This record gives sequence, C-alpha cells and structure tokens, in this order.
Amino acid sequence: MQSITRFVPPLSVCALAAALLPLLADPARAQGAADHIDVTAVTVEGASAEQCAERTMRLAWQSRALSLATSPPYDLSEGLRTFYDHVLRLDPNGELSSTAQLSTVYATGYTVAGERMLRAVTPFIRVEVARPSGTPAGAPSRLAISWLWLQRLAQATDAAGRAVERPSLHRFDVVGEVETTYGTWGHAVAPCRVGSDGLWFGAVVVWSYLAP
Repeated sequence: MQSITRFVPPLSVCALAAALLPLLADPARAQGAADHIDVTAVTVEGASAEQCAERTMRLAWQSRALSLATSPPYDLSEGLRTFYDHVLRLDPNGELSSTAQLSTVYATGYTVAGERMLRAVTPFIRVEVARPSGTPAGAPSRLAISWLWLQRLAQATDAAGRAVERPSLHRFDVVGEVETTYGTWGHAVAPCRVGSDGLWFGAVVVWSYLAP
C-alpha cells in the first residue's frame, strides 16, 4: 500500500572545529559524567535542482545560527520545510546508539473485504555516536545519522476505485565527526535529489557538543 520515494544522497561533510582537548583527558570524563550532543536536522525544498541547491547551501552557511535556534527558524532560509531538534546523552565512553521516533502518520486504505484499515507510518531519526576499536584517545567520535522524512500523504485510487492515501518518504543518511571539546559544532549537507512529484529536496544536519 505504501509508495515510498527513497534516496540516499552522497555526503559532503563540511569542515569541523579542531579538537583542543583529548577525549580521555577531559576532567568530566574522568569523573564518569555523560555528555550531550544536540542534533538539529532540516529539509530544504526547491522547484528545481538549482533552487534547491542554492537554498541548501545558504542554510549550510547559516548552520551556526541554526544550531543555536530554540524554535523552527523559518526566517533563516526560504524553502525550509522541517525542523527537528533533539539532545542525545552519551555514556562515559563517549558513545551512543539510539532510535528516536519523532512522529507517526496513519495512511488509510481498505482490506480485500472493503473494510477500512489504518497503517502507521513513522518517520524517525536514528543517531549513532561511536568510537570504533583502535580510535586514538584524542580523535573525534564517529557520528552517523539516518533520517527518514515524510514529505506528504498522496491521495490515490486503487483498482477497485477506492480512495487510499500513500506516504511519500525520503531518507537522508549523513556521516561526520564529533569533536570532544565543549561548544564545538559541525554540520553535513545531503545534496538535493528529485522526488517522484518533481520537487527537489536536500537536507542540512548540525550538531553541537555540550557540557553535561
């Protein structure tokens, strides 16, 4: 019943702030305190590849302001479609593996007997922060984000002429590094790709390393 538009764009990870203190030399780490990472993710929409790319790169340049926003910063960039912000707690080793389900949408349809049914469609962000075996003490942690975004529910008609709603979903995967000095931040850009309806979508993800 679902019609899923899925794409995994190649990634362009922007330069991050340089590390000033080794991970294991941090006094908070020595005390076993857990740190936080604030992750903000937005989608940018455009009528063409050029318009989407221009809006996405403009937002990337504004990513520092985006990381400090406490509410959807719709005035930052024309074409901004979504704004998700969530804070993650790391363990004393500087690692995290978490799946956060941010919202649920129900797509309507019918059984073969004609009875109405609902199917839940749950966009999510999965964030993993890890230090693979062999990572030097002063090296950044690895950050991986998988973000599934619901663009819309499109109405359609099945073979029997009954109305159904089909979700149009887009997936963005980004990979970057988290420097372990408090206040440092970084961002990654998922380049624009076209959806089934001809609109173009890109994404910008920003993360900040916070004190516990």
